[in-house]
Amino acid sequence: MAERLPDATRLGTLFTYTKSGSSGLSGACAVFDNNTGVKQYMKLKICPNRTGATCDTDEGTFSQYAGPVYTTGPNSYILCSKVTAVMKIDGVAVINRVTYAAPCD
Repeated sequence: MAERLPDATRLGTLFTYTKSGSSGLSGACAVFDNNTGVKQYMKLKICPNRTGATCDTDEGTFSQYAGPVYTTGPNSYILCSKVTAVMKIDGVAVINRVTYAAPCD
């Protein structure tokens, strides 16, 4: 899945991927492209769908992209795994997107 953020102006593009195994989904990952042409503060986080889970985060000032970030585990952890993408320009959040890497019921 590729999502233009924050809208058609596409300051960034959020890519989410899932990996399937014989027992359903076995992993998910995300990459957050910087389409501005200059370094920006970016944060990308993916969290599996379980209480007390450890999230994988990439945060800093990037000229190209943040990530990739990953989560793996049984199908129930991957479904509804939450992805957060933030981009700030001059200290103002121009992108603050929360979505899911995999379908969510």
